[in-house]
Amino acid sequence: MNRRTLIATVLVCVSTIACSKQPDAPQVVVRDVAFDKCHFTMRDTYNGRLSAATDGGAPRIANYHGTINPKAHHPFDTWIQFSCEHSATAKTYLESASIKLTPRGWVLDTSKEDPAFPSPRTTFYALHGSGWEGAGTTQDDTDGDETRRTRAFNFCIPHEQLALCGSIQNVAYLMWPKETTLPQVIKLLESIEFIDTPVPASSSSSP
Repeated sequence: MNRRTLIATVLVCVSTIACSKQPDAPQVVVRDVAFDKCHFTMRDTYNGRLSAATDGGAPRIANYHGTINPKAHHPFDTWIQFSCEHSATAKTYLESASIKLTPRGWVLDTSKEDPAFPSPRTTFYALHGSGWEGAGTTQDDTDGDETRRTRAFNFCIPHEQLALCGSIQNVAYLMWPKETTLPQVIKLLESIEFIDTPVPASSSSSP
């Protein structure tokens, strides 16, 4: 075997080993759910579940459940509860996510705060999706066991006269902020696309 052939063989072996060590790309599944008057899809890479919930009648809420960061030292499941708000108003956005729409876009709405009773530390996040602009806010626990204090996330996404709003009770333990799932949650939400074609109130998923 001459030197050129030996070098080529070594390069092929190194390339094969490098490729074999690369992790598999996460599978993207398009989750589809229709409930109340809201119908949307969401791109999911965390093998979660998105479904409409019924209470003796037509579905009025939808839930997403997934384990986004299973390798965390302090893991927790992510639960997103969606509601479909009809004829959304400024009051809808204030009560659901503490946000308001201004000529410059969405901002944090502090009008309901009582100076005598400060609210938990709140942070504003703009959300951008396919054909929509929304926003959300995080709120931090301020009392209780320090090791169990969490950060919650609430949001609203307007669509014509409707608003798809939701809440997540836990996107991080405050003592371990590096294990937050907020970036992944925002990525999920920003993948939402609304579907206006009337369909039966049901849920499904397809790759």
